[in-house]
Amino acid sequence: MMVVENLLDVKSYFAGEVKENFVVQYEKMAKSGAFFDAGGWHELEEETAECVKVLCQTGEACSVTRVKEYPVNAESTVDAVLARIRESHSDIFKG
Repeated sequence: MMVVENLLDVKSYFAGEVKENFVVQYEKMAKSGAFFDAGGWHELEEETAECVKVLCQTGEACSVTRVKEYPVNAESTVDAVLARIRESHSDIFKG
């Protein structure tokens, strides 16, 4: 079985506030399982997942590395995650 992920929404946060090589990005993904059986592909039920990622450009063109990923859910809203990133990753913010 393989996992299929489709990007539903993406937003950038702290634009202009983080150092040049960093990005804080929200992603909403639709995830489903897929498998090949009886001559065709079959897809299992879809679920959505949300997260906020701290990414760093590695120096190579268009290449980034994930520094940290925070899930978004009922206990940890986007606003709560952004506050946590501002506190935990203060080194990525400008002066």
